Amino acid sequence: MREQDRKDIQKILESIPDEFRVIESEIYQDKIKEFYKISKQIDDKQLEIEENLIQLSDKENLVRLADIGDVKSYRKIEKIIKNNNNPEFKEFANVALKFARMNLEHQLSDEPIAFISSGLGGKGNKLRYYFVLRSKENIGPEREQKLKDELIIICNHSDSEFESIENFWSYVLIKVLVSFEFAIGNVIDELIEKCQFCDKDYFCTNVERPSKELIEQWINGEFD
Repeated sequence: MREQDRKDIQKILESIPDEFRVIESEIYQDKIKEFYKISKQIDDKQLEIEENLIQLSDKENLVRLADIGDVKSYRKIEKIIKNNNNPEFKEFANVALKFARMNLEHQLSDEPIAFISSGLGGKGNKLRYYFVLRSKENIGPEREQKLKDELIIICNHSDSEFESIENFWSYVLIKVLVSFEFAIGNVIDELIEKCQFCDKDYFCTNVERPSKELIEQWINGEFD
């Protein structure tokens, strides 16, 4: 790689926040799957593309630009995003831009680069989780506040973020962002230790917001 090319790539990467590598919203999950699907379709008809026998769609062009992985292609995707007002297309184009950045990073490093994502998304260096704590006694306003206050303290020393708590009296549903550097299980265990009116068993997921029916199945021991 020419030294000027290396400098150009480094300049782009330094201008992009670290959060860019984390898939922050749930909707991007479908777009990532679509990106991979189109990429596979392009691979299957590569010869026809090279011989100009077929014309690529707008999304196929985005996938090809992302796969090229150079500064020029990255800037082209940025321009496409700026000039397009279709929300669905812009979401797909932003996924393509993330893959283009990944390819740029790969050129500067011997280490493989990949996205980190979950069904609930994330933020910065954190992934989002829902977890359920239950109690044999009602969780009134004072206990709910204690749970919130203690969790905020735990999050503050775990590079994590409290997001919300929903009180259903016999149990609470909590949403939190937890740093990659800390295990979600340790965060929950510490909270239970501080709030001993909660049972030691808990339900946790980073796939989707658990429904009332799913939580009741867990409470009734139907997962065993």
